[in-house]
Amino acid sequence: MPAGQVIAVTLLALVIGLVLNAPDIRRTAERQEAGWKRDVAITMIQPFDWFARTLRLDAPHNLVDAAIGRQDEVRPSSTTTTTAPAPVATPETTTTTAPARREITATDPLRMFIGGDSMVGQFGPMLENTAEAGGLVEVTEVLYEFSSGLTRPDFLDWPVRLREIREAQDPDVIVLFFGGNDAQAIQIDGTWHEFGSETWMTEYRARVGNLMAELDEDGRDVYWMGMPIVRSEDFRQKVEVLNEIYRSEAEHFEGVNFVDSWPVFTGADGGFSEYLNDANGDLVDMRLNDGIHLTTAGGIRLAEVTFGVIADNWGIG
Repeated sequence: MPAGQVIAVTLLALVIGLVLNAPDIRRTAERQEAGWKRDVAITMIQPFDWFARTLRLDAPHNLVDAAIGRQDEVRPSSTTTTTAPAPVATPETTTTTAPARREITATDPLRMFIGGDSMVGQFGPMLENTAEAGGLVEVTEVLYEFSSGLTRPDFLDWPVRLREIREAQDPDVIVLFFGGNDAQAIQIDGTWHEFGSETWMTEYRARVGNLMAELDEDGRDVYWMGMPIVRSEDFRQKVEVLNEIYRSEAEHFEGVNFVDSWPVFTGADGGFSEYLNDANGDLVDMRLNDGIHLTTAGGIRLAEVTFGVIADNWGIG
């Protein structure tokens, strides 16, 4: 083919692909942090997204998503408001008087849901494996959504999602892990407020407290994971702000336990350490290259100490 025809066919194929995948591209743009890059990306994809939706060109894509069980984003609700092996540190838990707990048996196992942002990626499946090993726990689901959290209900509204999960799965225990994506600007009544500002602190604390209150009132036993120590000094300061909010808000609710994962991943000097000794005394890589997320070994490490807290509370041997 002549070069001009090749270029024309290539451009046509790119436009067709852009139109057919416009909904996913729009979702990717929307989950970005607030700023001019996000605004430009959304503005550029909107005409293609409108065209695809108007002519129902996204129908095949939606059918495939439905077939594989991938759901569209949850929109915000009107109720969202303002060299020997080193011993693994036992995480701090903060709670008030513990709620009454039923007897757990093999025929009536503890029902557990595990969810949150990308921090659940390696931790969630390892907690599921650890919890179910004894035959007294049934994990109803391990659900994690990249780029989600409590600052961005416009991308995924976790309170709404958790209401649906409680109704469908009726878990006794809910383990939540947020913080990987929440240290970003927050939107209130159409205005973005930078992380750490007085308005941001007030709104984010309210969102955390309201979700804890809702779960506590519903009679759930909640384990709210604190963020582990991270490599970046700048992000570490932000994580400490998030952890303080989680810890202090959990103190107000009988059924909410704050699980402090920070000391689980500190090195001998009390700072960040990518490599730590496992239970066999082997030096193992516990953190991914970003210095934030956990490796499989890190997931196992945190899962074991977290389930230890849950098992103690529920009298599981």
